[in-house]
Amino acid sequence: MTESTDIAITRLWGPMTALVLQNSPASGPRLRDLPAFVRAFAEVKLAAVHANRDLGVLDEVRAKAIAEAANEVARGGLIDQFPVRVVATGGGTATNMNVNEVLASRAAQLVSGDADLTIHPNDHVNRSQSSNDTYPTATKVLLVRQAHEVASALRELARSFIQQAEQNIGVERMGRTSWQDAVVVPVSATHRAHAAVTERFADQFEAAAQTLLAVPLGGTVLGTGVGAPEGFGPSAVEHLADITGLPLRPSADPIDAFMHADGYSALADTAARCASILFKQCQDLRILSSGPNGGLSELMLPKLQPGSSIMPGKVNPAVPTMVIQATFSIRAAATGVGMAVAAGDPDIFGQGPAVVAGLSPALTELASVVSVLTTKCIDGLRWNQARLAVLGSRPFDAAINQAENDGYDAVAGRSARMYLAAQEDGNEHTQR
Repeated sequence: MTESTDIAITRLWGPMTALVLQNSPASGPRLRDLPAFVRAFAEVKLAAVHANRDLGVLDEVRAKAIAEAANEVARGGLIDQFPVRVVATGGGTATNMNVNEVLASRAAQLVSGDADLTIHPNDHVNRSQSSNDTYPTATKVLLVRQAHEVASALRELARSFIQQAEQNIGVERMGRTSWQDAVVVPVSATHRAHAAVTERFADQFEAAAQTLLAVPLGGTVLGTGVGAPEGFGPSAVEHLADITGLPLRPSADPIDAFMHADGYSALADTAARCASILFKQCQDLRILSSGPNGGLSELMLPKLQPGSSIMPGKVNPAVPTMVIQATFSIRAAATGVGMAVAAGDPDIFGQGPAVVAGLSPALTELASVVSVLTTKCIDGLRWNQARLAVLGSRPFDAAINQAENDGYDAVAGRSARMYLAAQEDGNEHTQR
């Protein structure tokens, strides 16, 4: 049997999907590469079929078969039947129809004993819906879940920082301004500050998720509700909340919900700002652990793997370096989301695929690298107390206190002479 015959027999998607595949590039991420999004879309279809059944616009036999098919997809089944690109010709309609066609075909298989019963992707699976409302609803379900996953990973990281703070009570390090010596800083305070900003971003991700809980399902075309029976929207959203376990609610203003997508920007901006802080934290780790001979060597990071293919024994800060590089794509994705949100049409935001293609992988990446940073780096880092004692032997704490009595200028002169002598001692030691 040829490959083409195999596909013809086993494929569940139909003519609309075939046209999209024909007219879209052959490469690029596919819906099957984002199973969490396919799951969310199937859950939207399941909620819709329940509402249609409750309102009497879909018969019990078809409703049961479509619901069974949607449940199968929501559990991760048939994932290979979603070959459409995430960003495809037709935008959200292409995705919606790929789902409609697969569910219709699978539901038809489930009622194959009734030869007179047909299940149509538009007339039955898509009943009372439009790509206009199903796509953003599925997107919001997806992103809410991902935002909570990132928040959970960040809280684990914060707990790791707190553990480091508790393990290093009484340890002090030289604080610096403009990379010059300043005053003594408790290591525990440094790690508590790390934990504070990490917890703050976990809170912000959860707050951003809250803005996405209002979904436009039932608005059909442009928020008008045309083509849906009275009461479909509230019923479908209630079913979707039960299915997903999320406290979803209908959009307060359907027209606003279709015109504006600022909730995506809020989440993307949170991801970008979080990535910036992670960049800073990991860069700090790289600097403080620099050495072991030519740098600060205040921190000792877990030795995970060789750092060079030519320098035997060299070990680099592998995890912080990975996280830093990951933040580049996360911040770039957030910029893309902002551009997409600004590019909406007068009556509808039609750039949903660009949001899914950019923001969903970025959130997956963010949650993943934060988890690795926690377990492979922060949990195992240690402070080099002997090195801290040497570098922190001449802080400016005493000079600040002396200036209160003797005046700034007098103390500044003594401090300058003291540090010049220390530098000369260091030079003599180096020459010897």
